[in-house]
Amino acid sequence: MTLTEHQAQQITLVRVLEQTQNNGAIWSAGDAHEATRAARDLVGAKASFAEFVARRAQWVLEEVSRRSPDRAIQLRQPRWPFVAAQVLAVFALASGFMTDLLATNLMHPGQINVIELPMVLLIVWNLAFFGWFFVKWVARLFKRGKQPIGPVIELIGKWRASESLGFGGKRQRPWADSFKQDWSQLSGPLDTARLKMAASLGSMMFTLGAVAHLIYRAAFDHYTAGWKTTLTSSIDASAVHTIVSWVLAPGSYFLNRPIPDVRHIESLRMPPSLGEGAENWIWLYFASVLAWVVIPRLYLVALNGFVRWRMRRNFPLPMNGAYFTTLRAAWRGQRIGVSVVPFRYELSPALRGNLSTMLARIYGLAVDITIDQPVLMGTDGQDWKNPVKREGHVAVIVIFNLAATAEADAHGAVLQALRKAIEDGTPVVPIVDTGAYRQDDAERFRQRCNQWSQILDKMKFKPLFLDLHRAAADDLKLLNDRLNHDE
Repeated sequence: MTLTEHQAQQITLVRVLEQTQNNGAIWSAGDAHEATRAARDLVGAKASFAEFVARRAQWVLEEVSRRSPDRAIQLRQPRWPFVAAQVLAVFALASGFMTDLLATNLMHPGQINVIELPMVLLIVWNLAFFGWFFVKWVARLFKRGKQPIGPVIELIGKWRASESLGFGGKRQRPWADSFKQDWSQLSGPLDTARLKMAASLGSMMFTLGAVAHLIYRAAFDHYTAGWKTTLTSSIDASAVHTIVSWVLAPGSYFLNRPIPDVRHIESLRMPPSLGEGAENWIWLYFASVLAWVVIPRLYLVALNGFVRWRMRRNFPLPMNGAYFTTLRAAWRGQRIGVSVVPFRYELSPALRGNLSTMLARIYGLAVDITIDQPVLMGTDGQDWKNPVKREGHVAVIVIFNLAATAEADAHGAVLQALRKAIEDGTPVVPIVDTGAYRQDDAERFRQRCNQWSQILDKMKFKPLFLDLHRAAADDLKLLNDRLNHDE
């Protein structure tokens, strides 16, 4: 099953509700477990993981609305971005029509140059854009990984997310900003296609307005065509013929109208010539602008429209993070638990609370977090077997105290024993709590961290140094990056 944009948005919103530090008490861990059970029953055993996650998110939002109608969350299709794109297209068309491309010769009204500068600049500018677009497209073929979105795309994503929520000033929610931020990043490629489509449509409509005005003025005014120059030693009829041959080639081809030769162009030099009727030149410019600008822009509109249509129906929502690891385990009927094993370290209630909160924000409320009694591996060298089973864990986290001296035959041994005892693929993450160690001596602190790294590196483990006493945002990010990377 593929996910639509609306389903992906619902999943993202529920993920934020289950990972945020403050969801306004509208959803709890018990509710998350019930949502998982209900979704499994609703979709059945043959459903795909994407179908399960989408149905679970829908069930969560329906349940929140059922319990508290005044706090209902109903994601709506944004209207104003679409209206803004329509206004932009109409404004561009009107601006183009009001741009008098023939009224460039203020000293001699009614005369146009055979090299009509505004038209040539319009063509050159669009050709430069198409060249830049092609270079970007080729460069993207050689770039690996996800490309960062720009501030404009991020702003559009937040705007669309804000309107989807439909919250006024009195209905602000503490988790709303997190949802807007997350969705703006996830919808970046789709919003990029939307912006490119609107920009190309606006440029095309401006050009159509300009050429429409050109034909309108030519129908009711008489224009003569010629050319003149002060730099007679540098620009002659041959140079002018070369320029117009390139610029007007598409118009000549489509209309089957020949471009005047060098001798004819020489006869249009002002002075002494008074020029000739401009009808042929106007039609050549009209068809050439359509070929150089309008048709390529129409192609870009259609291309980005297709990308928008496809991504709205098959949204590329990544499902390889720690949050989805827990849901995938539940979908398979497995226990979704994170086992925390302190090694020769008694965790205070505050440390247990901090660690549980951090893990819940990473894995979501649907995970079971078990913090066991300290493992000593003293007289009972097998007590590490008590807290963990071979299956049923999405992660096993071992807590060490930086104040202790790392020992390969103790700290390294418990990590190796756990790795062998649990299911393959389950990450075993050693966390060294730095909060229990004095940090007033920076050099001594660094040496102690290095000693732990050297010992655990030899055992093929990479320690993660966190201050569980503070549990600051930086520590949460480090833990989140590590657990998602291990996944």
